[in-house]
Amino acid sequence: MLTRSILRSLCALLVGFLLVSNPTEMTVLIVQIIGGLFTLSGIIAFIGYFTAKVRATGFRPVFPIVGLGSVALGVLLLLMPMEFVNILMYVLGVLLCLVGVGQITSLIGNRTFAPLTWSLFVMPLLIIATGIFILLRPIQAASLPFLILGGGYIFYGVIEFIFGFRFYRYRRIYDAAAAEQAAAEQAAAEAAREAEAVEIIDEPQTTTSDLPIDITR
Repeated sequence: MLTRSILRSLCALLVGFLLVSNPTEMTVLIVQIIGGLFTLSGIIAFIGYFTAKVRATGFRPVFPIVGLGSVALGVLLLLMPMEFVNILMYVLGVLLCLVGVGQITSLIGNRTFAPLTWSLFVMPLLIIATGIFILLRPIQAASLPFLILGGGYIFYGVIEFIFGFRFYRYRRIYDAAAAEQAAAEQAAAEAAREAEAVEIIDEPQTTTSDLPIDITR
């Protein structure tokens, strides 16, 4: 969980810094680099999901919706970079909305072992709002949308990093408590079995000498 969050955070931060540092000259190389990063991040998310699903004990992992979108976008950027240079802004806006939805889904899915407050939803909603703003607002300046997108991805990278450590810490506490409870239940069951065995051993046995003697015979 923590590794996937850190990798997603680093990928988002790198994309954000690329967009902020070069908002007007989105070259094919930058598009392909972004495509490779998204593909790698999505593959890692799927590997983590299936690994967690195999090892899950009472915890159901959340399907990586963001990972699926990352792989699809990454492959398209790698195979058709020229076609995406002009529409990349809108694609990244859609993906920014998706990562915000993914964070909300993650918050709801992790409520089993982590406390959930409404304030945690503010940051993912801001990310979604940034993506919607890019999609709906007419382009006034060529560099402005990419600057906003870059800032949005940097913000998402920081929030993903914070959420990753938060859920990792609470998951460890949850697993430790579950293991302690299982050990206590096992000890109680063993004590009950031992007490039952002792009760059977101590139960008085009826012998022939204890039976009444028929003096009429």
